Amino acid sequence: MGKHLWVEDDEFAAAMSDIFGDIVEASDEAVFKCVRDALVEGRDKWVDEAPRRTKLYSKSITYRTLRKKHGVEGHIFSRKPGLPHLLEKGHAKIGGGHTKAKPHVKPAAKLAFDYARRHLPEYIARELR
Repeated sequence: MGKHLWVEDDEFAAAMSDIFGDIVEASDEAVFKCVRDALVEGRDKWVDEAPRRTKLYSKSITYRTLRKKHGVEGHIFSRKPGLPHLLEKGHAKIGGGHTKAKPHVKPAAKLAFDYARRHLPEYIARELR
């Protein structure tokens, strides 16, 4: 009997899928939950720091989490396109001059990314139990 075992590619792939399939599913679910929670944190910070002239802008801020074949995609956005940029960077006024910039989107994005980086191992450990 030889020292080597030869297996066809398809058989090897099936065996690996059997071994690691549950781990892949659990880690995909963990990443999805972590991204969703990070988006909620980011959205809440964006809403808290948004200019308060009216409540319409704050109410327009939402998030969306999408499952992809190989990963997760998340977005925090305002349903008032263009307005976040004008508020974040400032803009020219009709009578002349310039409005003061109110950075509130960038800190919210940083918080969401930091949350995901910091908490992902916890989410994966929880899903693998």
